[in-house]
Amino acid sequence: MNNQKLKLWTGIGMATLLASSGAMADQHGGEHHDEMMTSGAHGGEGGEGGEHHGGEGGEKSAHGGEGGENHGGEGGEKSAHGGEGGEHHGGEGGEKSAHGGEGGESHGGEGGEKSAHGGEGGEHHGGEGGEAHGGEAGAAFSYFAAGGEGGEGGEGGEGGEGGEAGSAVSAVKSDGAYVAMLHMMQGHLMAARELIKAGNVAEGRPHLTHPWAEVYPMADAGLDSRGQDSLGKHLKTLAENAGQVEKWGDTSKTFQAAWVDIEKAIKSVGGQSAASVSKVVLSLTKQAVLEYDEALEDGRFVAEHEYQDGRGFVLAAQDYLKNNQGMLKKQNKEAWRDAEKALNELQQAWPTALPPKQPAMSVANLYSAQARLELALAPYLY
Repeated sequence: MNNQKLKLWTGIGMATLLASSGAMADQHGGEHHDEMMTSGAHGGEGGEGGEHHGGEGGEKSAHGGEGGENHGGEGGEKSAHGGEGGEHHGGEGGEKSAHGGEGGESHGGEGGEKSAHGGEGGEHHGGEGGEAHGGEAGAAFSYFAAGGEGGEGGEGGEGGEGGEAGSAVSAVKSDGAYVAMLHMMQGHLMAARELIKAGNVAEGRPHLTHPWAEVYPMADAGLDSRGQDSLGKHLKTLAENAGQVEKWGDTSKTFQAAWVDIEKAIKSVGGQSAASVSKVVLSLTKQAVLEYDEALEDGRFVAEHEYQDGRGFVLAAQDYLKNNQGMLKKQNKEAWRDAEKALNELQQAWPTALPPKQPAMSVANLYSAQARLELALAPYLY
């Protein structure tokens, strides 16, 4: 019992450190972004998989906008990210990526944005929290770092849940990271669907390419090892056709095919523990916070796609938490209530699909909100 209490207070200390680091967020500015994943070597990017319960019509979720789930309908979103490298989880900072900045996006092109690396594939974010060059993960996947996941089968025995800097995270070895990657793909797709269906087609096209260009390179080996190798084909098709999309009907079928394959890939993983679910949620929200940080400069949004990515990831995290509420409530009902409240508060930073003229929440307060969510989920982690 004493050992368990020590683990819990260690986790709380870590989350408190996160909150204090949030106060420094504005000073560091773009430094947080280097922890984020960069585009993969693939051309286009994947589509968005918004979920709606029943048909394309049931679009609006409780989150507002088109972000809701759609089981069996046209979309259906749950985002999941994954990655390989887990950077230090304590102070969100980090060295500036060699690619830096937004990587020279060129919206429009065949897959949406042209990456600084060439080829048509997703905008180069300098790293998207979990998506990194060569399929390696960044800070958002530190929750799955070696020594912090207890071997992924029994994730209850986390030793260093924040993840040691430099520890490798593999979509092959880590079920949690693999599931997070898949939900991250869905988060991208949720952003695309919401924008395109609202008539903001030019804004939505690039997000159809992000799953392929930014997340798939990390998840590829994990998909192959689990016999889910058909997903890549659907994501690539979705990305390559993104530039020709003028309305939702132009992409709905390829979108749905990709979404169904993502869901199938998620189901290929056995039952997840409360700890694993918590880590996936935290990975998604941490990536969202990093995107939000990168989107802002001098108190205004200068990178709309990063803002939109973040919104998609948070909506995906809310869906995933809700879909696993039975297990979480059974283990600790109070922790579930606290986590749901903390996640809803964090989501308030993204009130609309398009960035507001004035940020709804400061970067420092958003990092603090992430720390509160981690504290709320601590009972499942330690």
